[in-house]
Amino acid sequence: MRAHLIWGVLAALVLAAPALAVDAPHVKDSSFTEPSGERVLQESIVVEAPAACAWKAFTDEATIRAWNAPLVHIDLRDGGTIEESYDAKAVLGGPQTIRHRIVTYLPGRLMVLRNIAAPPGLPGAELYPTIIQIVTLDPLSDSETLVTLSGAGYGAGDGYDRLYAFLRQGNAEYLASLKALCETAAAPAPPAGSASPPG
Repeated sequence: MRAHLIWGVLAALVLAAPALAVDAPHVKDSSFTEPSGERVLQESIVVEAPAACAWKAFTDEATIRAWNAPLVHIDLRDGGTIEESYDAKAVLGGPQTIRHRIVTYLPGRLMVLRNIAAPPGLPGAELYPTIIQIVTLDPLSDSETLVTLSGAGYGAGDGYDRLYAFLRQGNAEYLASLKALCETAAAPAPPAGSASPPG
């Protein structure tokens, strides 16, 4: 699952009939197929926390290291990169990291990415750089955010099918984990003296 989370962090675009994503309660799968036949992978979740929490989970190195990936480097700018690995022994620039080019971003709201390197073993890895990935954060209120991971450009064929299936599962797991992270962080502290006495 760790590999799924890392690859899913900024991974796919899918749009289809609304349904629950695999093994991830609260995740909505709205993936679809365009008239051209290309598929869009799109999954979303409502997080009961401000958009700033989700943005930090995508862009703050210390938060990512504590929560998701022990190795991370982010150059947050148009044309910058995001590089991560779930392997604590990996090195930046090495074969065990996943690297994304930041095509563009809107702070706190949007990030558009293209993969430039993935670790060995990713199903359909050779096709991953052809997928455009979009992360959108839509505040529904001051304390509720719709987080959507989308990936466009999935063509026909076994390689695309394997990549789509892998990222569909991984993105759903990532969104569920993100929801748990932000909602735990946003939970109010219990009132003083409300803790149960020991024993």
